[in-house]
Amino acid sequence: MTDKVCPTGQDVVAHILPIFALQYLVAVLVQFRNTAYLRIALLPIMPLIVLRAFLAIDLSCGLYERAQVNGIFITYFISVIAQVTIWSLAQQLYKRDNVRGAKSTSIPLALWNACDLLLNFRGIGWNWSQGVPIPESSVKTQSRVQFLLFAVPRAIFFALGFDAFTEAVRTFFAFEIAYLSIWLVYFALEWAYHSLAIICIVIFHQHPSQWPPLFDKPWLSTSLSEFWGRRWHQVLRYHFSLLGGIPLSYIFGRAGLVLGTFLLIGLFHDIKIRAVGRGSSSLVEVGFFVMNGVGILLERVWAKARDCRVHGAYGWIWTFSWLAIWGVPMYRICSLDLITESPMYILITSVEVLEYTEYETNILFDNCLLQLLE
Repeated sequence: MTDKVCPTGQDVVAHILPIFALQYLVAVLVQFRNTAYLRIALLPIMPLIVLRAFLAIDLSCGLYERAQVNGIFITYFISVIAQVTIWSLAQQLYKRDNVRGAKSTSIPLALWNACDLLLNFRGIGWNWSQGVPIPESSVKTQSRVQFLLFAVPRAIFFALGFDAFTEAVRTFFAFEIAYLSIWLVYFALEWAYHSLAIICIVIFHQHPSQWPPLFDKPWLSTSLSEFWGRRWHQVLRYHFSLLGGIPLSYIFGRAGLVLGTFLLIGLFHDIKIRAVGRGSSSLVEVGFFVMNGVGILLERVWAKARDCRVHGAYGWIWTFSWLAIWGVPMYRICSLDLITESPMYILITSVEVLEYTEYETNILFDNCLLQLLE
């Protein structure tokens, strides 16, 4: 096996573009009848080309400080594999809300809707997303301008918050700071989500209704079921439950549904940490999520025994104490990965990589020119 290389434009075309092309093709096919066999035939190709790309290119370009980019790369494309798997095995046709009633999706409309489906992990505006909780937006506007006036300051706020929490963790690195790690993740995801919303609304002219809130005030959770089932982000809930929870539910019932879902979530995060190249403890990483599934089952046992669900002030203490007990060991392992990149640091290192690439390109051009003159 050859060493990984810092990707050039040619590498992107050879390794990354085929992944998006196949994802887009299946997103189009899932909207039409009589495509099931073709979708299933295409399914094995996706994990192979993702693995091929991951083994060939190094998005960090050998910079230790930017190794997290490789983690983001592999976890995003694992989610793409999950998407394509579900689309390939789907029995119902996917329909967006711009296709009325029993009307068939036209080819031009399917091509357009497939673009939305690529990034729409929660299925907003699609018929397959039933059961995925979507928080109600506090900004009830149909105007793109008004939405941007709301989203841009929030994106800046979350970027600064992420940067502040990152520096706090770097500075103190004490047991107490472990409790801040959940806020670091929260600000990071909100920053990324609002930035992506701004891009899609400005460039792709999407509607504000396609970008409801990502979180639903998770700090107000009074049970683990409420935290994980509604208030924390639900971006991959449908995928994890369908691919991890439902298969085990056939064997172990509801317990299999809950634990299978959290087991797959844990494996997903463990792969991300390992992709960074800094090592990981699967027992701790996966164990955090599995034990949260156990906590949810314990809440169910409590509700049956006491005829009263977990809630109120005691429920809040229980929820965040359980998260802290199992989260602190995971934080200690993942802390180096979490604190390496802040928004400001990403900007600085990205400029450095561009300058280095430009320097290398100039040297290569000069060498080629000398050879031609000789």
